[in-house]
Amino acid sequence: MAMSKGWSGGLLVRLTRPFTNTWNFLREVWQELHRVVWPSHEDTYTFTVVVLIAIFIVAVWVGTLDMILTKLVGLLRLYQ
Repeated sequence: MAMSKGWSGGLLVRLTRPFTNTWNFLREVWQELHRVVWPSHEDTYTFTVVVLIAIFIVAVWVGTLDMILTKLVGLLRLYQ
């Protein structure tokens, strides 16, 4: 039996398609990375300081709220 021409070509395409799609994806990612405007060291430092200050403020707020609620539950003697 002779294999049809379409079947062998279709098999090759089906076997190579995932690799072609992956290669195209990686090429597009590389192109996008060249378009990215990366922040400067000064911007990175500033953003880091802002995030650390925000974390500190939220931690103090949550800690204070936890302390108040703990004292309230203690005064109500709900858990003894």
